[in-house]
Amino acid sequence: MDKVSEDIGKFYHHYPRVAVVVTARFNGRDNAMAVAWHTPLSSKPPLYGVAISPKRFTYELAADSREFAVNFLPACRVDLVAATGGSKGREMDKFSAFKIARQDSVKAAVPILKDAYAAYECVMVDDRLYGDHRLLVGEIVAVHYLEEVIMADGTLDLGKVGPVLYLGNEQYLDVEECRLRTVDREFCVGRLKIDH
Repeated sequence: MDKVSEDIGKFYHHYPRVAVVVTARFNGRDNAMAVAWHTPLSSKPPLYGVAISPKRFTYELAADSREFAVNFLPACRVDLVAATGGSKGREMDKFSAFKIARQDSVKAAVPILKDAYAAYECVMVDDRLYGDHRLLVGEIVAVHYLEEVIMADGTLDLGKVGPVLYLGNEQYLDVEECRLRTVDREFCVGRLKIDH
């Protein structure tokens, strides 16, 4: 690398990222918003984190209810992901405005998107401020998924569905023509290791 900058800016270098729609419900109000900053945190217990600005209506609903859902949508629904990210839940009912279909949750009182190929119902175990975002950590209490798009090893079959990939700055990556490459980590360690 030959370029160094102390002007951090928007730092889009960690993209592309799978964009999800986080949903929450409290006092009869539902909301959905696009989130690119999310991550698994633990297998046992199964913990998942989402970073949301405390200014967002979805944050308020999740903080008050102590529950949220993470919905993974197929690339063909990038329009819905962008719409939920580009609108304000305090000012509109996104579910009605965008005709978002729901299905019943199992353990948490959260909206699950019918168009999602996978969704996690989460019960919040932590909520902390980091800079201008809050990291909501939820224990996954139920997983919804389309069986036909998940391979026997539990991974997503990219030949059947592609995730919404966000590049930052309102750009999305079209993943219709993809190629799966399996790389054996031990082989690579042996191949790249320099013995001294």
